[in-house]
Amino acid sequence: MSEVKNERVEKIKTLLMQKHVGEVLDYTGCYANCGGSCCIFKVRIRDGKITAIEPDDHYNVGVGREDSVASDTDLMKNRLQQRACEVAWVWHKQLTLPERVLYPLKRVDGARRGEGRFEKISWDEALTIVAEKLKEAKEKYGPYSIITPYFENPHLDPIFSFLGAGVQGWGWCSMDAERLVKHLMLGYPGWSRLESYDMADMLFNSKLIVLWGAEPSSTRYGPAHQFAYYIKMARERGTPVICIDPRYTDTAAVLADQWIPIKPGTDLAMMIAVAYVLFKQDLYNKEFVERFVEPKGFKAWHDYVMGVEDGVPKTPQWAEEICGVPAETIEGFARLYARSKPTFLFKNWSVARKSYGENVARAAVILQSMMGYIGGPGGYNTLAPVSRVRPYLDNYTAWILPLGVRGKYVAPRMYRSNKWAEAVLLLDDVKEGRLTTEEYRRIIGWRTDPNLPNPNPKVLLWGSYYMGTNYLVTGANATERQIKALEKMEFVVQIASFMTPTAKYADIILPVADQALEDYTFQHDGYGGFANILLCPKIKEPPGEAKPLFWIYTKLAEKLGFGHLYNAYYREGESWFVLWERYLRKCYEAGREEIRKRFGKEIPEFEEFKKSRFFNYDELFDKPLYGLKDHLEKGVTFQTKSGKIEFVSEILADESQRGKVHIDQLGRLIDNLPNDWKGLEALPRYKPIVRGFEDPMVKQYPLFMLTPHSRYRVHSFFWNNPWLRGDCYQHRFWINVADAKARGIRDGDLVEVFNHVGRTRVRAYVTTRIMPGVAILYHGAWYDPDEDGVDKAGCPAVLLHDNESPPTPAPVTTLVQVKKCERKSLEPRGR
Repeated sequence: MSEVKNERVEKIKTLLMQKHVGEVLDYTGCYANCGGSCCIFKVRIRDGKITAIEPDDHYNVGVGREDSVASDTDLMKNRLQQRACEVAWVWHKQLTLPERVLYPLKRVDGARRGEGRFEKISWDEALTIVAEKLKEAKEKYGPYSIITPYFENPHLDPIFSFLGAGVQGWGWCSMDAERLVKHLMLGYPGWSRLESYDMADMLFNSKLIVLWGAEPSSTRYGPAHQFAYYIKMARERGTPVICIDPRYTDTAAVLADQWIPIKPGTDLAMMIAVAYVLFKQDLYNKEFVERFVEPKGFKAWHDYVMGVEDGVPKTPQWAEEICGVPAETIEGFARLYARSKPTFLFKNWSVARKSYGENVARAAVILQSMMGYIGGPGGYNTLAPVSRVRPYLDNYTAWILPLGVRGKYVAPRMYRSNKWAEAVLLLDDVKEGRLTTEEYRRIIGWRTDPNLPNPNPKVLLWGSYYMGTNYLVTGANATERQIKALEKMEFVVQIASFMTPTAKYADIILPVADQALEDYTFQHDGYGGFANILLCPKIKEPPGEAKPLFWIYTKLAEKLGFGHLYNAYYREGESWFVLWERYLRKCYEAGREEIRKRFGKEIPEFEEFKKSRFFNYDELFDKPLYGLKDHLEKGVTFQTKSGKIEFVSEILADESQRGKVHIDQLGRLIDNLPNDWKGLEALPRYKPIVRGFEDPMVKQYPLFMLTPHSRYRVHSFFWNNPWLRGDCYQHRFWINVADAKARGIRDGDLVEVFNHVGRTRVRAYVTTRIMPGVAILYHGAWYDPDEDGVDKAGCPAVLLHDNESPPTPAPVTTLVQVKKCERKSLEPRGR
């Protein structure tokens, strides 16, 4: 019997091997805005076409469970395969889908925006049209007539500088609350590379792991889910894991010892109550507080928490009424948190991507500071999970072209990036007297010279890496409001790789090459605590006439008359590939020199790196990284006014600062704080959030909807991939059993989800894995309206809108109602 079985196995192996005859192997680095971006693709190629993508095999070839053979030194140095996530294995199939944009396109005369009717034109014609429209807008409407959506685009800053026109938004939709808190509390600008941690530090030194709103089994921190793998190993070594989350996630099911469900938007109340227990039972770290925390702010926090300020002690019983977590659970958690020295408190960005999210980001820093865990061995700063800094290579990004010089004009940041549509639409209210200029600027998050005039938006210019191009779907504001703003534009330009819902609203579409498989660039880690350096070597030629992103901007600059200024490496007539490699080589060699000087370490020469495509930067170091080592052990002061961690913000306490551009005591811009911070206070006191459970609107829209990221796409990229649909993934509206029963909804029913700004149709998933009163609709579904304008794809962005909260966080939650659709309702697309 065994002989027959072996024969069958050998036959299957032979047949599989025959499929790969004539193939060659190569490696490339993943290029995705997923939070990790240190994954390696092992690529099989035949006749210039990619036939398969397989896992990395740099380490532990043929080993099923790597930690069974890896030593602690191996784990510290991350000597594990840099495995990619679920989407990696069909990445090459994504690039041949029918929605791919292959040529420069112009909207057909007479076609409405959004119809998707375009005609093919040449690159020369497309770039000429764009350049002429930009120059025309400047001359006709002034320098503030050209704007950008979504997030600020570093490619465009030098173009605007040389053009002498253009306006940008500020900030991103990811972790701006944390970036602001880093500056206000620790004294470091939001985009500074304040060293944070690596996962080996958590594995070897943490005594308790708290995942607050974090789902590392699907969120790709590190190489794919390496973050989750290290948590799994830590738990197997005896470190308890607690998940605090409104949903029973896969992480809670597989990695956690305890799941604490909490009402979303009320996390701050629980954190304050934890602080109450630490004070009341004298559990906090007095020595650390005395050395590293500014005393007046600490006293203000104590007086607020203990009720000295307002007569209301913030007890666990007080918090239970707000957040739904039993008082005894809060107290038990606080005591465990205090005695587990140190605790790795990972507050995910999602917790702060709500109204007043700045406060919960501050409170997490406060808790870690009260216990002395912040930035020390096994602790964590709760802000940006940045890995080891790689000198120079961290300054090189696939964002910024090699520049010659800059012009004198600096594009002002007139609005919070996700408020771009409001910056357009609310101008009518200002002009017609329904809104003052001050109120307008307070809503949109004005963050520039208050003496400048309001923008005069006529041209919308956009293009970045492809994960960020579909802003009608991924931008944190109502899709229909963004469409209304687009319709007010005289001209819209979109750089895109696919005919997305957003691309359909453009006048000109410029096709961009895939930056993982069709372009030539570096990539290194994002936020996972791992520090690889990868090379994307251009595995295949882009299809049609798609071009590298840098080429597109350089050629546009050339049409505008300053190509040689914009890109110092560009020479007309020379091979783009050769010129670009010259730049990459210079960046890499400069990084080698800085690493040699700073650490006395060597990394491979560029030619050697080109061959391997991969260098594990963690190999250079013999101890785990914890981010505030120099502060805690060498006495380096924080870059705040006091030199210590500040619980109270002097700027937010000073009303004379309201309306100004905010500069810290060292003369640095606080780049995630608008001129007017609206209702944000100097101390993170609890207040009900807008569109939360305590909002009066909850009577009309009683479900609190979360919009988490799916494991089967990166933002909206891969939504249209058939290999990641069907049995693999079904896009559904998650609703608790009790809420569904009250509405007569059964699992699989077609439902309509709606609120005051929009509505969408999608099938229901009835489950006990979320709390009653909470619903989930996953981020990234492609907006697809029916003839009545109702989305039938389950796009959560159509429901997002908040002009009342301080603008720094990008709120991606809201209140909704849901009802069962009648049988005649249209079937949602892409089930």
